[in-house]
Amino acid sequence: MVQGNWKNIVLPVPADRTLLTVYRGALPFGHHEPRDAFDSWLLDCAVESGAELMTCRVTQTCYDNAGRPVVRYLRGEAQGELHADFLVFAGGVNETSKAPPTTGSPAAMLRSLQPRYVPPKLRRALIFELEADAVTATPREGEMHLIESSSGGVHLDMCSILPKRGYFSVSLIGKSVDRARDHTALRQVVHDFLALPQIRRTLPIEARLRIRCICNPHIVIGTARMPMGHRVAAVGDMATSRQYKDGILSAHIMAAALARIALERGVDERTLHSFYGDAIARFRRDNRFAGVIFFLYRGFFTNTFLSRVIYQTYTSELKVKPIEERRFGRIFWEISSGDESYEKIALSIVKPATLWQVTRDGVYVTLRNWLAERFFGLDWSGIGRFPVAVSQEALEARRASLGQTGPAEFECIYKVHLRTDPQVATNLLGQFGEADRPFLHPRWVQIQRTSGKRQEAGCVISYRIFGGLISFSIEQLAPTAEGQIRYLVHGGFADGGLFLFDVEPGTPGHCFVTVYLAFDYARGDTLPSRIYWRLFRLLFPEFIHEVLWNHALCELRQAAESLDLDSKPEMINVEQL
Repeated sequence: MVQGNWKNIVLPVPADRTLLTVYRGALPFGHHEPRDAFDSWLLDCAVESGAELMTCRVTQTCYDNAGRPVVRYLRGEAQGELHADFLVFAGGVNETSKAPPTTGSPAAMLRSLQPRYVPPKLRRALIFELEADAVTATPREGEMHLIESSSGGVHLDMCSILPKRGYFSVSLIGKSVDRARDHTALRQVVHDFLALPQIRRTLPIEARLRIRCICNPHIVIGTARMPMGHRVAAVGDMATSRQYKDGILSAHIMAAALARIALERGVDERTLHSFYGDAIARFRRDNRFAGVIFFLYRGFFTNTFLSRVIYQTYTSELKVKPIEERRFGRIFWEISSGDESYEKIALSIVKPATLWQVTRDGVYVTLRNWLAERFFGLDWSGIGRFPVAVSQEALEARRASLGQTGPAEFECIYKVHLRTDPQVATNLLGQFGEADRPFLHPRWVQIQRTSGKRQEAGCVISYRIFGGLISFSIEQLAPTAEGQIRYLVHGGFADGGLFLFDVEPGTPGHCFVTVYLAFDYARGDTLPSRIYWRLFRLLFPEFIHEVLWNHALCELRQAAESLDLDSKPEMINVEQL
């Protein structure tokens, strides 16, 4: 899920891909066994494949008289030497403070063999593990949140929140982290970040959060110069990495290329510079495109209007195109996941078809909907903006579940996730038609229960639009499934249509509310009436339903979660760090 300044964009993992999460290095304090870490698992795999593991401290590197690299080390009190045919450095860029003063850094040791080596440019990140007393479904296992915007005085270029076995791994990169020079400043960044409204909406509202560990490592944002020499080379962060993505995959690509070159070409400096240098140059070239992509990415997501354009482009495609034809969604997945080279992503973005799609489905639709919101007096102040769009395949599944054989002339569906119990959502929906309802109060539209008892079959709710110029009513029917509130439309342009609220339980404390409307346009019995309804259908702005229910469902969630927060005031405070 990508969070912007307008709404979240939910990116499902493609059917042919698998999203995996791992712990790197040390685990959260008191959490699992050391062997549960990905690095330990890789080390075990290497040993099982025939590698010999030596636990020792390297003190010096040099060349012997035959021109082979030598590694001098200490194992306990004993000194030793290892003469290698080919030496690969994979020491990373985060040096430990526990090393004795006589021990050089991996970069210094590589430089003693290749004096022209210059490490890549680095930047600080802030990574911490959150533990919650009661972790439920938001964010859910298998759901990663990427936040691409700054707010509330917290200036970030990128942030991710990823659930891992009851913990949340949070990674922050940005100016606020760059400026934090000591542990106190870092704690303040964490505190300010967790206090942001959009972050509190992301994390479980019923959980008391605790920091289990926090670190401030370097990340690579550039490419090293001359990370290779005679019989020696560097891989991983000591050489380069794809910008803000794929450290593990980047290291794998470099190691695989280096192994092929060593086995098939040679390990002298000229050969390595020629062939391994080409592999490193491809990273450098790709990261130039990454710089442009992330500059535009952040620019769009930190601006409310542009963020809305991107969201609208994505959802317009989601609602009308089958999954294999969603060009814009595929580009978004590739940027967010790092599942494609930045160069190919950039070329996809500037294609005329993509630019036209953004103009037509993004800019035009955003301006059209904004004008409609102004006309109906819809105010977003104080209301969280939550995704409500439903994919084409989900619409078809809903239609089939209702026993409808084909699409109606007009059909729309919207769905919102509520972090509250289904009964709370049902009670709020039961206020539909009442004057005190907390949602759906557009200007020019009067919605009022005129007969029957609310939430009971036979209840009738009337609509009067533009002072009665357009009018019809809906009658509540007996439910055919648990959690459904069904209405039949009487009169007006949607006579005989189906209007449905559906409350589906999620994990404990969570539910989903779906709004579904389907009808065939009125035809009329006389020639004048047929002409009238024909003109009405041609002129009727169908997108108005989207504008009204988009706002109404966000109001509904805001009201539902406010009630939930009021009932659990002691559960929502972040503990002192």
